[in-house]
Amino acid sequence: MKKYVARLVELLIFVVAFAVISRPVLAQDNETCLSCHEDTELVGTDLDGNEASEFVSADSLAMSVHSDFDCIDCHTELDGYDDYPHDEQLPKVDCGSCHDEVTQEFLESAHGRAISQNKNAPKCTSCHGTHSILSEDNPQSMISPERVPYTCSQCHTDDKISNDPDIRMVSSFDAYMRGIHGRSVRKGLASSAACNDCHGTHDMKPASDPESRVNHKRLPETCSKCHYDMYIKYSRGIHGKALAAGITDSPNCSDCHGEHEILEPGSLGSPVNHSNQSDYVCGRCHNDPRLAEKYGLGSDRFTTYQDSYHGLAIKGGSVKSATCVSCHEAHDILPAQNPASSINPDNIVETCQQCHPQANATFAQSYTHSAYQPEQNVLDTTVQKIYIVLIIFVIGGMLFHNAVILIRYIVEKYRAQKNVETVKRFTGGMVFQHFLVSISFIVLVITGFALRYPDAWWVPALSVIGIHEAVRSTLHRIAAVALMYVSLHHIIFIVFTRRGHEELKAMLPRRSDLTEATQNIRHYLKGDVPAPAFGKYDYTEKAEYWALAWGTIIMVVTGLMLWFPEFTTSFLPAWTIKVGQTIHLYEAWLATLAIIVFHFFFVIFHPDRYPMSTTWLNGKITMKECKEHHPKWYEQMKTQNNNKNSGTSSSYHINSEK
Repeated sequence: MKKYVARLVELLIFVVAFAVISRPVLAQDNETCLSCHEDTELVGTDLDGNEASEFVSADSLAMSVHSDFDCIDCHTELDGYDDYPHDEQLPKVDCGSCHDEVTQEFLESAHGRAISQNKNAPKCTSCHGTHSILSEDNPQSMISPERVPYTCSQCHTDDKISNDPDIRMVSSFDAYMRGIHGRSVRKGLASSAACNDCHGTHDMKPASDPESRVNHKRLPETCSKCHYDMYIKYSRGIHGKALAAGITDSPNCSDCHGEHEILEPGSLGSPVNHSNQSDYVCGRCHNDPRLAEKYGLGSDRFTTYQDSYHGLAIKGGSVKSATCVSCHEAHDILPAQNPASSINPDNIVETCQQCHPQANATFAQSYTHSAYQPEQNVLDTTVQKIYIVLIIFVIGGMLFHNAVILIRYIVEKYRAQKNVETVKRFTGGMVFQHFLVSISFIVLVITGFALRYPDAWWVPALSVIGIHEAVRSTLHRIAAVALMYVSLHHIIFIVFTRRGHEELKAMLPRRSDLTEATQNIRHYLKGDVPAPAFGKYDYTEKAEYWALAWGTIIMVVTGLMLWFPEFTTSFLPAWTIKVGQTIHLYEAWLATLAIIVFHFFFVIFHPDRYPMSTTWLNGKITMKECKEHHPKWYEQMKTQNNNKNSGTSSSYHINSEK
């Protein structure tokens, strides 16, 4: 019996011992926690289910501002961290248990409000770190002035945020680093403005919030922390007073200097650089008709400056000519009625004397905006109108005079051909094709370039004669149809007619064309090299013909793509529309320049053709020209003519018309 009792006692002792051993142990000291978390390979999962390292370095804890804390001071019993071992997924640390005021401030900020809506929103640890939290004074701290921009960039350059369709927050880090503030931070100048100096820290709010430090109305005050002297001047000026009065159209610091990429005025990329400030800073508001009407600024303030010597010189690259700031000051801009204004009648001469030491009151009045206003300077406007009328009549008369002379020479040359032997070079149908191609091409060029370059000097003239957009687009399409018709007409001609076959054969490129081109260039360079003997068409005419054929195909195909984009995109990818548009434009430029530079030279300006070849009118060339420039063709026609006389038929013959 005693034996069984002893064994029962042993069993009870074993059960109690096992229960004690298997019971969770309270994790009450850092050593217990680090026994697991100092393992560099320890990995767990966060609350979002993502894999995360759970390694904690004892050294990082020792360096932290919380070095005198125990782990359970932050990872509290209430969160389930007192059990050992604890569950794999437990609530995150609540910093607000100690930092309640800061936490409340943070939760009311832009970042704090975003936490409930976006999982990518920053938390306390995003900026301060986790276990190695360092003091702001420590250069290694994530929130030290030197490192704050890099800390902020962890989120603000993150694709998850910049590509978030609900945020679309454009990364400003690179722009900031290119600016004077970012470059100063890189150099280790702690006094330079970091992100939190302008946006705030825990109380960061969106710019739309009236309490935000970067709100349009509050921004000058924020900048004043570093630029107080400029802030005082700005506050005294008309812009600062207007903004303080609630006129949000009035510019603040960032409207002129930029937001993140703030550059020195001496930098060519700075909006307040001498070369840029008038166009890209002052002109943004003072050339806006809406603002001019709303605040009675005068709609011509900017344009009158541009028309003055100062404005023209700046546009021409001058670095000395006066800009808006030269006369109106940069920050303390005041209206002329204010006695302290640099453009007040009592001060204007002194202002002008900054650049013109001999300036007087009359000189100062000659360079005001009013001096360039038509209603204020009636005499100038009258003289301008007189000269416009004079130019129209004088230059128009000269053009008419010269046109009469030129036409007379063309008519005389045309009549002279009736008294000399000629050769029929083109049929009536070929002359018609050339005429229709010429008309359609000219209309296409004018109406096409008018769409692409609406600001060109000649485009307003189209509106004067009634060619507005609706008419322009219709004319362009009519001309396109005419070009397609004449192209089809020509294809039928060369495919189904005997003369067309012979013309196509004569136009085919041959190896001899290259030899003849080389010989022709040598002939004009040296003079002692004989001119080549060409057939019916020389290498220049063949090049023009095939360039026209190829160009027409390209223009028709791309033109139809742009005319019917819905049909085009039903079987082609979207990018083909833009590529087609680019090809259409540059092929038009290529064709236009080729006609002006190459074709017009050989039919108008060439010494042997001047003042104009008349072949395009009657299809004939003189026998002299045929023998001199196309001797091979002449010999071919002689042979064919002899064959005809001997009974052999041919479509070519020497036509000695007079």
